[in-house]
Amino acid sequence: MLFFILFLSIVYLGVFLLRQERFLITDVVIEGDNIVDRSEMIQVVRRLLDGKYLWLVPRANSLIYPRGAIKHNLISTFPRLMTVDLSLDAERKLLVNIEERSPFALYCPVSGDCYFLDESGLIFASAPSFSRGVYFVYVALNMIESPIGQRFVPSDEFQSLQYFLEKLKNININPIAFDIGETDYSLVLPQDGKIIWRKDADLKHIESNLGAFLGSDAIKAQGDFLNRILYLDLRTENKVFYKYK
Repeated sequence: MLFFILFLSIVYLGVFLLRQERFLITDVVIEGDNIVDRSEMIQVVRRLLDGKYLWLVPRANSLIYPRGAIKHNLISTFPRLMTVDLSLDAERKLLVNIEERSPFALYCPVSGDCYFLDESGLIFASAPSFSRGVYFVYVALNMIESPIGQRFVPSDEFQSLQYFLEKLKNININPIAFDIGETDYSLVLPQDGKIIWRKDADLKHIESNLGAFLGSDAIKAQGDFLNRILYLDLRTENKVFYKYK
């Protein structure tokens, strides 16, 4: 009985202390430049600080507030956020320091509005109409429902495509867009020509074939070959078909 009474006393004392106002978070401050959804973010954090643990201890206690839940909910609710860091100042204000994702490219369905992609291929925000002339464009035949927060292709596939595009610069191919069809990929060149290959093709093999073809004497002699073509078709094994405009 004495042990039980001692245990209850310790629990009561702990709950009593944790409920003291001097331990409670006094305010929520979102830190960062040009934050569009600042007020909405504050509401999300305050909602998570409302209520009590086990109906006894306030969730807004500065010692045991739900750090993990706040970070997870902010990033899932606002996909444009890349990182969220939490800290408390001397006045027990909860400082939420956020870093937003930077636009890297565009995801555009064949019809409809475009969206920003970050460097990992995550769709994180709607893009204004003038963005098509500023960023590299990934055009998809099939529209993704509610695309914000999703990936239009798996992360590893996106990274492979980025590496492939970088390698093409070594052979003077600088596309402005990438079309994703049902079975084929195609690069859109600055003069509207296209380079087409099958989705299941090995990208290293495609790069090698392109380098060998464009490096041949007959093609190099034409100088502006890539500006003159309507398409360059690599869908047939070990063969290259092309057509001028």
